[in-house]
Formats: sequence, C-alpha cells, structure tokens
Amino acid sequence: MMVGRPADFQAAARCSYLNATTPELNCRRLTSFTGARPRSKLQSEMITLYQFHWSHFVEKVRWALDFKRCAWSAVDVDPFTKKQLRELPSATAPVSGQQLFVPMIHDEASGAVVAESSAILRYLEAACPTPALFPAEESERREVERWLLWLDSTVGLATRRLAYTQIVLERPGYLVDLFIPQLADGKGSKLARRAASMTISGVLAQRFRFLHNRTDRVFEQLEQYLLLAERRLRSRRFLVGSSFTAADLTLAALLRPVTVVPFFSDHPRLQSLFAWRRALLEEHHRDIEVGYEKALHEIRTQRGWSLGAVSWLPSSQRSDESDLTDIPALQATTNDQQPVGRSTALLGPLRFLRLKLTSGLRRMPYP
Repeated sequence: MMVGRPADFQAAARCSYLNATTPELNCRRLTSFTGARPRSKLQSEMITLYQFHWSHFVEKVRWALDFKRCAWSAVDVDPFTKKQLRELPSATAPVSGQQLFVPMIHDEASGAVVAESSAILRYLEAACPTPALFPAEESERREVERWLLWLDSTVGLATRRLAYTQIVLERPGYLVDLFIPQLADGKGSKLARRAASMTISGVLAQRFRFLHNRTDRVFEQLEQYLLLAERRLRSRRFLVGSSFTAADLTLAALLRPVTVVPFFSDHPRLQSLFAWRRALLEEHHRDIEVGYEKALHEIRTQRGWSLGAVSWLPSSQRSDESDLTDIPALQATTNDQQPVGRSTALLGPLRFLRLKLTSGLRRMPYP
C-alpha cells in the first residue's frame, strides 16, 4: 500500500455524493449510502485509490487527490483477478463483475465507492470543493465537462493503445513486471518470463486491437486530436477560462503514454503541446518520467534505434493543422476494450508474432 500526501482538508463537509440536484455532472454511483458526516482536519479516514500504478487514467486521479490535498492511500489491483476490488466491504462493494473498473476510490468518511476517472474528479469536487477543479461559472463548467468526455473517449484511449503497441514490440518483457510482478526482478526463469511476455502481449493485442492500428487509422486520428489541442493552447495557458481546471489536468495526464510513440514525440508541430504539459508537471510536482518511459529509453539507447517510423505515414505526410474545428459534444464516455477469454491467452503468442510481422513500424535511429 502506498500513502498519499498529508491532508489539509477544508471546512467543507463530505457531501452525500453527487445526487439528483446536480445531474449535469453525470456521476456514476456504484453504491448507495445515506450521506456523509462533516470532515474535520483531525479525522483519520482516508480515501483509498484502487489502481494500476502505470495507468494514465489512474495518474489523473492521483493528481486530483494531491491537488485537493486529500488524505489518500493506494492499493495495487491484480489486473487479472481484480480481487482487491472484490474484497471491498460488502456494504459498499460493486455487485457485478462489469462494475469492477480501475481506477476506483472508496471514501471511508462517506462510504462512497466511485469508479471511472472523470466521475472520481466530480466526486472529489463535491467532497473537497477547494481548491477547485471545476469553474464556478456555469458555461465554463459545462465546457470543462465537454473536454473531459472528449479527452477520455479519444486521446486517452488512443495514447494507451499506441503506447502499449510500442512496449509490446520493443520491450515485451517489461509487461511481465507490470502484470505478473511475482515473475519480476529475476524471480522466474527466462523461459517463463518469455512465455508470459508473449502471452500478455497477445492478450493486449486482442484487447486493444493492435493488429488493426492501420485500418482503424489510430495514428491519423490521434494526430488530429493533438493538433486540435495544440491549436487551442497556442494563445492561452489553459483549455478553459483563466485558471487550471480538470480539463488541463486530464489532457496533461492522458498525454503521458504518447511520449513513448516516436511518431508523436518527434512531431514538429506538437512540441509546444509537450512543453505545455511538462510545465504543468513541474508546477504541480508530478513525475516527469515513469517506469515504462525509462524502460523504453534504456533499451532504445542500448540498441541505437526505435520502432519510430510508421510505414504508411512518412514524415512528409505529417499534418501541420488539425482538420477538426472543435471538439464534439458527447453524451457519455466510450471505451475501446474488446472482450478476452481463455482462448485469447492460449492464442496470445501467435497474435504477438503476427503483430511483430505486420505492425508496419520500422526502425529509425535513436535518439
């Protein structure tokens, strides 16, 4: 268990979760409870965050918890069984396997169990109103909500998909450290680690459609999304209004995976966007680089190359401007995860080999 930064709670009470009086926040309520008692600075109850520690959606929640100076601790969730979520107190635990989302928080003070990153941010805003992540002015608040839905449903999914693709193709053994820590740090044989890495790679390839990256135009779509964000931030410091909001936090957090995708990290028109993100990370004391970024940098430096060239998108075809004029208004977040089962694991090594042969990513000098 990892413990977050010390609490500095405001005088505001823990609210009884976002209810029918605030329908525009569209929070996901996974359990019912009667309401929360007022919080004082002396109370010991924490918010428990259930996490995959490498997830950019989890980092979004960690950042919000720290920004609001909440007392919190983190529990790493087994990505296969999610048993830690099933062991939540029976009075608050989700009852359906379909509801076992990560990230998820359990607030001891109110009894609330909240899943999905943006829903958690909305809950924290009601529970700990200051410092604010959502503007007080109604039109700006709705604009922040519009950005959250769009970023979660587009940028967050595409960056995850392409970053996992790079890890699978360039350092698949690192996936064992993430998904099967009992085999990490030399605890398993080389053969066991190799077999595990190929199986995990194949399962991820099925889960996130790596074999269809070209036909799904993931590179092209993400390029359009990021160029739109870059254009929005050319003449302003924040996405919405004149202060830091949940929209800025979300964009900065969800950009992390794309730093390991050379097509984007080396993109000339996106350097100002990455500089904006780095400045926010430094200002808010967030990690500049995390494990998978370090792992890929290390192996690329040793080899002197990365799989950075996209065969169907030569550098000369990179876009300078987004064709998008604005972000669409979505009604709910979408997800890109495909169902997997036992047969997926059995066929994992074959999917891994197929991906290596057909990814369309080619070597280029590194750095």
